[in-house]
Amino acid sequence: MAASHIQRTKKRKIMKMIFSRLQRRYPMPVKTKMKRMIQRACELSGLLDDNPDFILAVNFVDTRTICRLNRQFVGHEGPTDVISFNYGTDSSNDIDAELFICTDTAENAAKRLKRSFSDEVSLYIIHGILHISGEEDSTASERKRMRRLEQMVLSNLGRTFDSGEIFPERRK
Repeated sequence: MAASHIQRTKKRKIMKMIFSRLQRRYPMPVKTKMKRMIQRACELSGLLDDNPDFILAVNFVDTRTICRLNRQFVGHEGPTDVISFNYGTDSSNDIDAELFICTDTAENAAKRLKRSFSDEVSLYIIHGILHISGEEDSTASERKRMRRLEQMVLSNLGRTFDSGEIFPERRK
């Protein structure tokens, strides 16, 4: 994604999204607001340039689930923040891509970094969308680029969206 891409995005039709909550500690985000935020993040990343009919599944999972996915598909042990799968537009799946967001990891990181849970989950969604759009973060230079793109997208979204209105706080 070129930095200039953020300046030249145009209004597109609403993409299809599927949401699931595979954990019990956090309620489901406010779907209408989350859809608008994700749509805009996908536009900013360039993800919809070649496929305006893109279908994205977003799953909110617990530590146990993210650890299993991380081991099975990434080959790493332990929890992580987000895992993304880009199935491609010519796959036999009903969806083009999928995000798995670990709410437990978001809660722990938010406490450690003195950020809100909502901001942390928003960051994970953006990070996953950037991966789906082709960005990598394996090397130091790729990580630097990824952080810069995350901040550009977050900054743009922050002018329109309040993540606190999208992602409710944890149930007691």
